[in-house]
Amino acid sequence: MMRLRKAVLVLKYLGPRWAAYRLKYALELRTGMVARRSPLQTWDQIPASELLPDWLQAPLWPAAGSAWGTQCIDEADGLSLGQFVLFSAHEKHLGCPPNWHRNSFTGQQAPRGRHWSQLGDFDFGDIKAIWEPSRFGWAFTLVRAHARTGEARLAELFWKLFEDWCTQNPPNEGVNWKCGQEATFRLIATTLAVAQFGRLPGATPERIKLWSRFVMATGSRINANLDYALSQSNNHGISECIGLLTASLLTPAAPAGWSTRALAHLQKQLDELIYPDGGFAQHSLIYHRVLLHDLYWMIALLRRAGQPVPAWLETKTRSALVFLTQITDPATGLAPLYGANDGARILPLEESSFQDMRGTIQAGWVLLNNQRVFPPGPWDEAAFWSTGQNPGNSSLNPRVNAERVHFPDAGVFLWSSGPTRLFLRCQTSFRHRPSQADMLHVDLAWQGRPIAIEAGTYSYNTTGPFNGALARADAHNVPMLVGREPLQKAGRFLYLPWPNGTAEWAKSQQSFSSSHDGYGAASHLTRTITSPQQGVFAVTDAINLPQPGRVRLHWLLCDHDWKLDEVAQTLSARFPEGMFTLSWQASVKIASVTVVRADPTTARGWQSRHYLEAEPAVSLELLFDVDSALEVTTRFAPMAH
Repeated sequence: MMRLRKAVLVLKYLGPRWAAYRLKYALELRTGMVARRSPLQTWDQIPASELLPDWLQAPLWPAAGSAWGTQCIDEADGLSLGQFVLFSAHEKHLGCPPNWHRNSFTGQQAPRGRHWSQLGDFDFGDIKAIWEPSRFGWAFTLVRAHARTGEARLAELFWKLFEDWCTQNPPNEGVNWKCGQEATFRLIATTLAVAQFGRLPGATPERIKLWSRFVMATGSRINANLDYALSQSNNHGISECIGLLTASLLTPAAPAGWSTRALAHLQKQLDELIYPDGGFAQHSLIYHRVLLHDLYWMIALLRRAGQPVPAWLETKTRSALVFLTQITDPATGLAPLYGANDGARILPLEESSFQDMRGTIQAGWVLLNNQRVFPPGPWDEAAFWSTGQNPGNSSLNPRVNAERVHFPDAGVFLWSSGPTRLFLRCQTSFRHRPSQADMLHVDLAWQGRPIAIEAGTYSYNTTGPFNGALARADAHNVPMLVGREPLQKAGRFLYLPWPNGTAEWAKSQQSFSSSHDGYGAASHLTRTITSPQQGVFAVTDAINLPQPGRVRLHWLLCDHDWKLDEVAQTLSARFPEGMFTLSWQASVKIASVTVVRADPTTARGWQSRHYLEAEPAVSLELLFDVDSALEVTTRFAPMAH
């Protein structure tokens, strides 16, 4: 019965066409048809061209670049010693060259000699730990360091690592060919590197020939399995269309149909997956940045190649950029880390923290409008690499974010009250699969400092207490029924059914309310946001139950020395900016109040800002025994110096 119900839900939410294709694809995998479409080959079997496109060359490094930081030089020196930075956080000694098939977090080894379609996604720990060095993020480091220093050894190091990767990863062999999106990211990185290094003495004809074969092999791999990527209705289809179009622009050996196919499907993907309000179908900050990086790359490459940029491509890119700009704090570059986070940063082109969105935003506005929205800073470097021009020559036109903004399609609401900024997830319906069980989740920042926070992701495939834990509702800042999640897992990345909800301003425009029906008839939850005075927010949760039950209200807070006063019903912390206090009042007596920091046996009291990294946070849990109704208000109030 459970299997039958799941099948019915899959047909309802994903559609019969999707289900039919996935059944067909599973059959093609089992019969070896997928492997025959993208066969194992040697590099010598791939057509090669010894020439570089005339338009593919690095821009001249501007004098303004001296102010953009030198951390990349230190990282490049580390690479020569085998020291890699993974997921923007983990320094790992992998060797130079590294073992490209080893999971450096667990020591697990993926096999050689087998077609990628014969390898499982979850057979070697978290496969992203193997893929990360093969995303070639290190190539951006070498390019940026070389632009600053001109040292030939950096170009030689790129070629050394690239040649070894090719030796250890023949076309379609092994785990690093398993994902066409990963192949796209690798192609983007090598294209920028060859633009920087391809006309230096170390770029021998043999190396350029190998790279041209690499381009052709990557395009062939993507083209052979593009339908599967498109069926995912997420960034995979977009990235792989862009990878295919990139390959078609770079090599004269590319079939003529690659470009036509890539553009046609890319337009369909953007129409479907970028919502009218600029939100993205993956309901995730980090994947929204992946989307923009993909689109920036395509626009920049088409311009350099002298090809027309379709109006629909620029229009959709601008819409997604406006959305990211509005949800980002311009003073810190931080935006709420909502949704899934796999550590992706596919265009690491400036010296900033992983969550700083200013480089992405600045690059987009310079690329599309020839305008900067931020004054000079390290974020300008991303704009330079995206356009080939010194962004200092662009006019400065700062954007003022709206005090209150609701993106109904994206399911996002923001309200700035003085120095305090509140973010609410308020999806009324899901056109595409939910990313996490985060309906009604609230983030809150004060003076640019995160106070109430998102837990993050940690890993898509791990064991122990973090196995899927941070995606659940009980890790979010939400009211919920104790012991019962509002979304039910039907697969590793699939919840069924999808909930509906409401999100609207009161007639007075003084309060914003949202609800969801994830519990069906078992409960009705409504969350209402007000700002009774500047800098203060009150979050009121109303829960109605048809029969008695226990209700949990949870707040995950930044790691700090929080002091609980159960009598006064407050939790307070002193920051350099002043005191900040949470207080609560309820219509029902509280059954228990607990504060936990970094529980060593569970995922409670942890956050994961970077993939495969857990950091302490503070978890406040309020439990209530409810007969039929509960109303509880949490007040967030700063007291500045």
